[in-house]
Amino acid sequence: MKHSLFNDHHKNRDLDVSTVENALVDLLVRANDDHISKLNLVKGAMRLVSPEEQRAVLSQVGSLKPEVEVGGSAANVLRALALLGGKGSYSSVVGHDEYGKSFAARLESLTIKNRLVYQAGPTGTCVVLVTDDGERTLNTHLGVCTSYKEEHLPHDDIASSKVFFTTGYAWDTKNQKDALRKAIRHATESGTIVALDVADAFVIERSGDELRAVIEESVDIVFANAIEAKMLVGATGEEGAKRLGQRVELAVVKDGPGGSYIAYGGSVLHVAAPQVAVVDTTGAGDFYAGGFLYGLTQHLPLNVCGAIATLMGSDTVQHLGVRHSSDVVERVRELLARS
Repeated sequence: MKHSLFNDHHKNRDLDVSTVENALVDLLVRANDDHISKLNLVKGAMRLVSPEEQRAVLSQVGSLKPEVEVGGSAANVLRALALLGGKGSYSSVVGHDEYGKSFAARLESLTIKNRLVYQAGPTGTCVVLVTDDGERTLNTHLGVCTSYKEEHLPHDDIASSKVFFTTGYAWDTKNQKDALRKAIRHATESGTIVALDVADAFVIERSGDELRAVIEESVDIVFANAIEAKMLVGATGEEGAKRLGQRVELAVVKDGPGGSYIAYGGSVLHVAAPQVAVVDTTGAGDFYAGGFLYGLTQHLPLNVCGAIATLMGSDTVQHLGVRHSSDVVERVRELLARS
């Protein structure tokens, strides 16, 4: 399925994707349902916690020896994009601490343009409890992420990118919302495509009406999983993609083992998902979006974008944390050669 999302003005832009979102450091923990219950968490969900609550959780999971990995949804998207050769820019707020330094170093190692802002306070952390069935439960303290303001926006990067991408996770404090609204306006005025990943059912429960309005008024591309699509438009799968596609130019509904549905120009394309051994679903949707946006910014047909996205997403679920197989880029290249 061909698309015409980009025009001649996009061809010579320096960046493929610019992002604004919450920079988090993930602490990955192998857990079981008893751990989830004792911590009063809802399995498979994300919740925001205070510094005191996060310290309490960290003290309880410390004996489980967490693995530390730089995270955050948009950062994961750019990691996938950069792996495949795409160029990205990342903006958020981190603290003057070791986590903040680690985050900056990771961006540099991935050749992602660093637009971080440093402020007093702790860098955000996310305790990710992964159970034997591969489900992940997120306990997030945003730290200084919530202090992001309009003055922090990388205007030049947004204007010089093909796509401006953000997620519902960043739709939090008033100053963050104001910053994102201004970023979206600037992107639109610059002819930059605006893409949004809904990110979590929690986001819709908290800011559903605002998010629906932003999607319908200002977003060109939306990513949602089956649950999020159901909450937004009352349907999942093909019908959910179709309904979302009536609100934006391009809509993607991810349905786990059921594959994904891509709605564009009144048609819906289904991309099947391979059967794989699931270790951890953390970041699968992010790597899907990163792979999809890579294909899109390379002006590839939507079926190929979906195939790249599916390969990237299904690969990362086979690893603990947002990681990938050593040959994943080679497999994408082989896919492109066949296409």
